[in-house]
Amino acid sequence: MTKSILSDRLARWYLQLQFEIAYVPQKAVKGQVLADFLADHPMSAEWELSDDLSGEDVLMIEITPPWKTYFDGASHKEGTGAGIVFLTSEEEVLPYSFTLTQNCSNNIMEYQSLIFRLEMTVDIKQLHLKVYGDSQLVVNQLFGFYEVKKPEFLSYHNYAKRLMGWLGDVEIEHLPRKDNKQVDALEKLALTLSMTDKEAYVPICKSWVIPPIFSDDENESFQEEENYVMEVFEVEEEDWRQPLVDYLKHGKLPNDPRRGTDTRQRATRFIYHKGTLYRRSFDGLLLCCVSDDERFKLWKNPFWSLWCSNRD
Repeated sequence: MTKSILSDRLARWYLQLQFEIAYVPQKAVKGQVLADFLADHPMSAEWELSDDLSGEDVLMIEITPPWKTYFDGASHKEGTGAGIVFLTSEEEVLPYSFTLTQNCSNNIMEYQSLIFRLEMTVDIKQLHLKVYGDSQLVVNQLFGFYEVKKPEFLSYHNYAKRLMGWLGDVEIEHLPRKDNKQVDALEKLALTLSMTDKEAYVPICKSWVIPPIFSDDENESFQEEENYVMEVFEVEEEDWRQPLVDYLKHGKLPNDPRRGTDTRQRATRFIYHKGTLYRRSFDGLLLCCVSDDERFKLWKNPFWSLWCSNRD
């Protein structure tokens, strides 16, 4: 008898059919190692992912939330004044107060309260602002839904529109008082002191808002010119504050990538207000930043620090 001998190909097929052997391609080693590592080390849902890339210069556009403020005239019935509170994009509270030296109607007080906030915003150079007001008349007149019929409102209306044009990015929203109970406390500055456990300094400004009255011809001939001027500290050597001022005010970083990254990281601890650079301390106070020349003067004469505290 003879024994049948299978060829190599038939033998392989016979084994595959007998034991159901299937070909599986080998996976990439790098991908499998990463998958095994993530499976062995799961991340907690409470961990925050960091967007910082160490050692890398990343070009990005940071969109910061707008500042917020509230205006209303209901609290001016006695003509005493009102408090002004700005909520910054970092949820910081900037409280102010002003006193009216003359009595006027409630609607005019609404306009004055709004104008005073817009003027302060122009002074702070904060171009992105969101304003909430409980006066439906003032809000709709600024939107153009209502016509300004009373002559005594016209000058205030035109001046408020002009300030909004200078700022460029101002949002106004009607918010009834019943929908926002914080307005009462904001106007009296009581809520400002209760919203934080830190020490707060409340500057008081006694002033009467008198907007300039322009004629129709002057309004038509008025042309706004946008001038972008870079504020520079005139010193012999480069001031250490200048890169921070350029970034906080104009979003400009140094040409050197390393210095640009360092400036962007340090700027989170500083604020630029009314032409002065301040640093946030651990207890929430704003510390006035001085140049090297001013620092030597402070060392030699401690009483010279009074100039820094009263410079604004």
